[in-house]
Amino acid sequence: MKTLSRKESFPAPAQQVFKTIDDLGVTGMHMTQSSGMMMGSKLNLEFLTTNKTGLGSRYRWTGKMMGLMMDFTVEVTKWVNGVEKVWETIGETKLIIYSWYRMKLLLSESNGNTEAELSIAYEKPKGFINKILCFLLADWYCRWCLKKMLGDAKKAIASPQPKPSHAMRNIALTIALLSLINSAAFSQSDSSGVYKTFDDYKLKRLTYAIDCRTESHKIKSDQFDHKDVVRVIHNDSLFTIPKSEIFGYKDCKGVVYRIVDGKNHSILNPYSKLQLYKHEVRGHKSTAIHYYFSETIDSKPILLTIDNLHHSFHDNQEFLKKVDNTFRRDGQLFKFDRKSKQYIVSQLYESTIR
Repeated sequence: MKTLSRKESFPAPAQQVFKTIDDLGVTGMHMTQSSGMMMGSKLNLEFLTTNKTGLGSRYRWTGKMMGLMMDFTVEVTKWVNGVEKVWETIGETKLIIYSWYRMKLLLSESNGNTEAELSIAYEKPKGFINKILCFLLADWYCRWCLKKMLGDAKKAIASPQPKPSHAMRNIALTIALLSLINSAAFSQSDSSGVYKTFDDYKLKRLTYAIDCRTESHKIKSDQFDHKDVVRVIHNDSLFTIPKSEIFGYKDCKGVVYRIVDGKNHSILNPYSKLQLYKHEVRGHKSTAIHYYFSETIDSKPILLTIDNLHHSFHDNQEFLKKVDNTFRRDGQLFKFDRKSKQYIVSQLYESTIR
């Protein structure tokens, strides 16, 4: 086993340095981007645990390098917040210049400055060709990785968001307020990503966000088989997120999906006061469509029927009278008024609460 290390000084507290180096979006960036040092290749990252940091977190790298398949899983075996982290490959690995490696981060802080020591230990691979490649490339590649990881962390720390001027703050506040009241923004197909919480949805704050006009990614969620995860392919990395841990997501067609009990419900009129949903259930020979509503935008969806509207809004007799005068059966409740670009039942409700 051979070990190489590199030290770097950061003009920042140890806690901040640790958090930055612990973020694979920063220190794993050199592996997810094509470069000469990666032989023109890049690897895909897939998280295998719900916790992306901390003791026991695990993730998998896959891809090709020099035309050879790479597939290895890494687990964090020691994690002392702000002080030390150790992570290493586990199980069977498909690596080219190593058979196994372990990385270690140690931090020491003094007078607001932090010294970080990052090291990598590796074992030589089996096979004649791989041993030759190890002899020629292993140390060189290790030094490059250590330099890139510490360098990218230093750039991230040294590039904080500039503080806005007083005038700019006022402009930003105005834009934010306009954004919050402009519900039409939800219908635009210019952004996509994941809403981790209801507050994220309410504030239109997306995780793994992209501008659909210039970027692309994939959000996969098998709503028919009711699988319990959402898979996001973002920046060539695969993120597996349990459905129980997110509110929903938005695709590049402008459709917002809310996840309820592990099932996808497309929101037909996002941010409306009476929010409507559509849920598809695939049978053996056909697909059934069910419509729902929620009393408030964060409450659990209820099957859209006249009886359920009466039960939920019994204290709004004006609305219920309009419902009874407009609809004769449940199947009419999801009618859409093209002129006003609103669902009629939602329009009736909003007319009674102004």
